[in-house]
Amino acid sequence: MSKIKYYFSRLFSMSYKQMLDVVNQVHQRSGKNRIIIFIDMIYCSIKYLAGYMDYLVFNFEDLTQKQRSTFITRGVNNAYIKKMNQSAYYEKFNNKILFNQIFKKYIKRDFLNLQEATVEDFTQFIEKHHVIIVKPIDLQCGKGIEKIDGSHQNIKTLYHRLKQNGQILIEEVVTQSEKMNQLFPYAVNTLRIVTARVNGKTTVLFRALRIGNGNNVVDNFNHGGMYTVVNEYGLIEKPAIDKKGNVYEIHPVTKTKIAGFQIPDFEKVIQMVTEASAVIPEVGLVGWDIAVTDNGPVMIEGNQLPGYDIYQSKVHLSEDKIGLKPVFDAVIYQDKR
Repeated sequence: MSKIKYYFSRLFSMSYKQMLDVVNQVHQRSGKNRIIIFIDMIYCSIKYLAGYMDYLVFNFEDLTQKQRSTFITRGVNNAYIKKMNQSAYYEKFNNKILFNQIFKKYIKRDFLNLQEATVEDFTQFIEKHHVIIVKPIDLQCGKGIEKIDGSHQNIKTLYHRLKQNGQILIEEVVTQSEKMNQLFPYAVNTLRIVTARVNGKTTVLFRALRIGNGNNVVDNFNHGGMYTVVNEYGLIEKPAIDKKGNVYEIHPVTKTKIAGFQIPDFEKVIQMVTEASAVIPEVGLVGWDIAVTDNGPVMIEGNQLPGYDIYQSKVHLSEDKIGLKPVFDAVIYQDKR
């Protein structure tokens, strides 16, 4: 899709009320005139394919034109996905049961499909694992995921309730390593590793760690969690940030210092996603979610439409405020160089 077609498709689908709300938020934090902000947002949507949420999240009002041109925006990310990923293969990632079957080597835990399993099968699973994770097979952002102790429940009632709710993927609970528990022990803290496979070679483009916070059993950014970036050696060098923009030098629950934390078995994590990226080469750009246990990394899921909102947080940028577009472009469009 050309820039013009993309722009007009967004123009007629956007919520102008939400856009004006964002204009007010930018005004409140920057003190700049609302009309100037609004005009600048329109300009950025044309010039950089940046939605108004991009403008808000990436603090575009503070950036020069040169800096803005280096950011991965919504339109830029959509172009990457269109070039790298064939939609005919999306179901292998969207359907979590199918994904687990294909990537069983990397999942490394028991799972059960309630569409096929009987009450007796479910009973045996509960007797073996007691505490389980239940998931819908087709929802994103941690929606519908629950951690359930089935040892004191009516198994038949639970079985039918989960089927009725569409929570038909049942998994053994992942027990993260003691080292990862130091950050936050009440949710599994997962790495998001974005890989691009081009011409039979896999390149890691982005590395982040999502850290749980509060009472959620998932670490998702949209459920109160925070994230920070990780360097190529698995070392955290920057503080964490949550969706509201709060910055954390120290975790508010565990009091663990975030910058300076070393991810255990990180080289094994990179080896895992590099191998996994070759399984479905028709989907070349993937965001892998990986947990680290005392027995090494395990795969949680893969995302064929990896979100870009965590790529370029203000707190994680270098002093020159250059985004990640040059890094992604060099790999994804290497055939044009």
